[in-house]
Amino acid sequence: MKKRLLSLMGLLVILSMILGACAQPAATTVPEETEPAVVETEPVAEETEPPAEETEAVAEETEPPAPEGPEPVTIVFYQRGYIEGGEDAGSITTAAAVEKFMAANPHITVEIVGIPWTAEGDTKLETALSARSDINVFRVTSPNLPRYSRQGVLSEITPYLTEEDKADFYESGFQVATVDGKVWAWPLWVTAISIFANTDIFEERGVELPSMDDPWTWEEFVDAAKQLTFEREDGTQVFGFTSSSKWGAVEYYPLMYIDGGRILSEDGTQFVQNSPEGVSALEKLASLALEHKVTPPDFGTVDQAGVRSQFKDIQNVAMLMSTPGFIPDLEKANFPLAVVPPPMGDAGRLVTNGAMGLYAVVDVEDDGQEEAAHLLGSYLTGSQVAKDIPGWQLAPGLRRSNTSYATNPSREVIAKLVEYGVYEVPVVVPAEVGTNYGAMLQAVILGEMTAQEAMDEIAPEYQAALDEGNQ
Repeated sequence: MKKRLLSLMGLLVILSMILGACAQPAATTVPEETEPAVVETEPVAEETEPPAEETEAVAEETEPPAPEGPEPVTIVFYQRGYIEGGEDAGSITTAAAVEKFMAANPHITVEIVGIPWTAEGDTKLETALSARSDINVFRVTSPNLPRYSRQGVLSEITPYLTEEDKADFYESGFQVATVDGKVWAWPLWVTAISIFANTDIFEERGVELPSMDDPWTWEEFVDAAKQLTFEREDGTQVFGFTSSSKWGAVEYYPLMYIDGGRILSEDGTQFVQNSPEGVSALEKLASLALEHKVTPPDFGTVDQAGVRSQFKDIQNVAMLMSTPGFIPDLEKANFPLAVVPPPMGDAGRLVTNGAMGLYAVVDVEDDGQEEAAHLLGSYLTGSQVAKDIPGWQLAPGLRRSNTSYATNPSREVIAKLVEYGVYEVPVVVPAEVGTNYGAMLQAVILGEMTAQEAMDEIAPEYQAALDEGNQ
């Protein structure tokens, strides 16, 4: 019995050891196995976050590439009077201006084609415009502007005008560049007509010069012209005033606007110079020769070369109404010159007039070419080119910011006059009508017809031409 009890107790001990061995791993080994799993997940997380330098490199690789510059483009610039390698001022300044433009716009290449101021040049230009190839920018005359715009040759500049451009141009600057309510050319400059005074004769006769701040009225102008008309002791006759008055070279145009009249209505559809304001201004003009006797005998028929000789070489004229193109010759000769504004008439305000230089852009299918051409047109008519290229500005610019022409007191007056310009919109009128109109002006100055008679006679013919051209 005792032996059986001992055997039973041994069996219980063995059983308890087995049960202990089975229970111990359940309590201790499971946490130890799960701990390394947590530790192993941390390196995985670290590997998914590369170092800062590597992150930046990845970011740089995934960013979209920087936008490329404008596409290279080539445009062709037709320039009157330009000769490649020429040593004349026009060729030199044109080449220099284009070089400056290309340096500022390296994606644009400009090829210059020079054409002369002759019929040959006209033919070459017309041929290129007809083909509408290998020409993008060119000098255009205001008489040709309506034809080109209505034929669809030109690209309108308005979409390419910045707000700065619109504020910078004088309002009158677009008058001769506008056809059918749209602006078709970049205004370069205007030959603003003024009065050139021989200061020696003024001093000799004790006549004070007017100024922009204190201009002459018509009556004061006539009085001065009378005082400046006299005979010297040696028998030399001096006249107070003259101006080129042969048709085709007329330079007295400002006097036709001083009473508020015009040749055409502002929209160019009506001939209106037979109005009271137009007629009274012509009467004033004619009175200088017919009534006041202050002009040389050839006034009414004399051309530009004739009056310039009278003023500069013979010096028997005290005042000459002319364009700025004569100033360099006078400056070179050290002429005793002062430039004064035209007199004011019944309108009570200053007025000037003159021809404009214009650059037009050809309408092409390539938008990049067209945009580059307008960019060149803007540069060639802006204030920057005048700063870049000495001598570029042959006449006052039509932008307020462009003051480069005003290099001395005489030129300052002309530059200030630009603001007071009155210009006719370009219209299509046959040459015969223009010639007949010129004959009527001459008849008025020579006293062959009254101003009212002459303007009433030409009005129907001129109006018929306008009606036909505006169809």
